Amino acid sequence: MSALMVELERDERRRRRVAALVVASCLTGVGTWLALPFGIVVLTRGDLLGWVLIAAGIVLLAATVVAIVAARRLRRAPESAEGKANPVFDEPRPSSDPRGGYSMVGSQLGSR
Repeated sequence: MSALMVELERDERRRRRVAALVVASCLTGVGTWLALPFGIVVLTRGDLLGWVLIAAGIVLLAATVVAIVAARRLRRAPESAEGKANPVFDEPRPSSDPRGGYSMVGSQLGSR
C-alpha cells in the first residue's frame, strides 16, 4: 500500500473517531439535560433517588465536556493536511500573454 493510501486511511479513521466523539457528546449532553433537573425535582420531594440522579447528571456532564474537548483536539484542520490550497490562488495577476487583451475594468453600462 502506498504512503498516500496509508495517510488517507489514517485521516478517514480520525474523521470517524471525531464523528463518534461528537455523537457521544450529544448523547451524554441529552442525558445530563434529563438527569439533573429530574434529580433536583426528586430531591425536593425528599427521595434518595434524587442524589443518585444528580450524581449521574454530573458524571454525564463531565463526560460531555471530555468528549467535546477530545473531538476538538483530535480534529485535523484542513489547512494542515497534505496538498493544501494555494493561498494566492484568488489574487489577480497580470497576464503573461504578450498580445494583451480586451479589458472592461472601470467601464459602466451606458458609458461612452
